[in-house]
Amino acid sequence: MIIDAHCHFWEEDLISTEFRTVLNNIGQLLDFDPSLLFDASAERLIKEMDEAGIDKTVLLALDGDFVFSSKLNYKEYNNKLAEYLENYPDRFIGFAGIDPRRGKEAIIELERCVSELGCKGVKLWPLTGFYPDDLSYYPFYKRVEELGATVLIHTGAGPPGTYLKYCQPVYVDKIAVDFPKINFIMAHIGDPWTNEAIAVAMKNSNVYIDISGWEPHLKKAPFAFFQTLIEAKMTCGVDKILFGTDWPLFNSFLNLKEYVDGIKNMKLPPPMKMMGFNEFTEEEKNKILGENAKNLLGL
Repeated sequence: MIIDAHCHFWEEDLISTEFRTVLNNIGQLLDFDPSLLFDASAERLIKEMDEAGIDKTVLLALDGDFVFSSKLNYKEYNNKLAEYLENYPDRFIGFAGIDPRRGKEAIIELERCVSELGCKGVKLWPLTGFYPDDLSYYPFYKRVEELGATVLIHTGAGPPGTYLKYCQPVYVDKIAVDFPKINFIMAHIGDPWTNEAIAVAMKNSNVYIDISGWEPHLKKAPFAFFQTLIEAKMTCGVDKILFGTDWPLFNSFLNLKEYVDGIKNMKLPPPMKMMGFNEFTEEEKNKILGENAKNLLGL
């Protein structure tokens, strides 16, 4: 089974002027046509999943209301996610977008999304301006724990106009220790703080990392890609590594099929083999591509 553990969704007619600016900035920053990002509909995603052989995808709703104006507020975004889950129940897994700064309102929305909408987790977006280990959010995490939900937290760099300082992986460490029954996924291996992310995942049995957003590394700097992946495998273990794409943000570098095939056909660069590092086995590749996510999410 192949599972994309990190994927976004929106529809072009629902993109606000401000969010369109964010997408344009991403295109300019990474030097590609940003119009490729405007269609992130279920129909397009299902088609590309089928082409890539991806069985299931984790869809992440976003609560960016504290920073970005939007045509959909966070509850409406979660409702749109619920539509996708209802229309494609065998293909999509839902993570609600909820900002813990909402206090009691965040807890109420969490309960609604898990109990009524069928979400298996929640996506936190600290790049909008909050430290995830703030003690004031502990009632929210306590309810997450009681509901048996998973937390996926953005770590590492974000698009222009967002806040980098809140996204260091170390801010996941305290909540992972204080809420050991919650499984936490750190997005993007915390890039550029990859060593820190791997250390947090190594120390805490309930912390995982995903390789979403690493398509440019695999295509343009494969040695750096494999160096990080080998370090993760050796330090926190291959069972902690989840395949993710951050679709559609990096499709201009590798589409879903190309990224899946890139993991299936991983071959270490000759210098790494000369240094004594072992190739990833087929079992290890399968774990990264889906088995780890399957076990983590109880599928």
